Amino acid sequence: MKKITSLSNDQFKTLVSDKRELKKFMKHPQNEKIEADWANISEKQLQDIPSGAVYLTQSALGEEKPQVLLVSTDEKGQKQAYESEATLDFLKSHDVNPVLEKDRETQLKTSYITFLQAHDKEKPQDIDSMLARVNAENDYVMLKSSALKEKQFTPDQLKGMENELSHQFQARKQSQEKDRYQEDYKQEVLEVMQQPSEETQYKQLFKQSLLAQLGISDEKEPSKEAKTEKAPVEKQLKQETPQEKEQRLAKMKEFEQKHSFDKVYKLKKEVLQELKELNLTDSQREKLTKLEKALDTEKKDHDKQKKEEKSQNGFTKFFARNSGANSSRKRKETQEIER
Repeated sequence: MKKITSLSNDQFKTLVSDKRELKKFMKHPQNEKIEADWANISEKQLQDIPSGAVYLTQSALGEEKPQVLLVSTDEKGQKQAYESEATLDFLKSHDVNPVLEKDRETQLKTSYITFLQAHDKEKPQDIDSMLARVNAENDYVMLKSSALKEKQFTPDQLKGMENELSHQFQARKQSQEKDRYQEDYKQEVLEVMQQPSEETQYKQLFKQSLLAQLGISDEKEPSKEAKTEKAPVEKQLKQETPQEKEQRLAKMKEFEQKHSFDKVYKLKKEVLQELKELNLTDSQREKLTKLEKALDTEKKDHDKQKKEEKSQNGFTKFFARNSGANSSRKRKETQEIER
């Protein structure tokens, strides 16, 4: 709707109560009949329309007697609306140019596109979207009927226009969906790129485990630049819940099962080296040294076991090879004796 002019509450009351005043306001000839009544607008719709004004309704554009809507507010603060016919003289007097015949095609196209958009956005069980589609469809049907009645367009011309606009609408929709998909995929790739690697995550989990044993909060860990100026790290540990600990251990175990012992050992040593650079207390440094020795002992045991397994495998292969050769030789000797 387009606002035409302002309207005071007194004017509204006068127009509603006295049809003669309404005629004067609309500049109708006195002998011409005016149709006017209370507007059939829901309270929800009315709340979105500012009061104290006269509006030209979109559906009336181009009509010989376009409809206008008068909106006001009563003493109780309730909005009320009154609708009536207007004249072209009335519109011109308020700088509203009536729609010319040549503009009807643009009007039809705009209305049909509005209908297509409303139809596309309509959702089952959503009353508002259903009403929006119904209203848009009704507006277009009225314009279409008027254009056919006035013989401005033939049915085939309107059908051709609808097909063209429908194809354009679908093409634009597909293009938008493609752009949206590309943008979503791009965002997904960026998120993956920003995620830390498995190795980094494992190191962080192991570091968290060591800090817990040292009684140091990861959040309170001093920076390397500031470590020489700060006092030794005190016990500022934020207690880890049993559930958090269980999740952390499960993630570490999953990583250790997927990767070799040597790789896990290498990552743990890197974390230990990082913690050594902290300004630790004597007690914390002693505990860290014990943890590293335990890790190195585990590494030696693993290497020893690996060496024994390799040696055992070599002996087994040698024994199997020789056993096979002896068996072959014995079979050959047996065959010669039988001959």
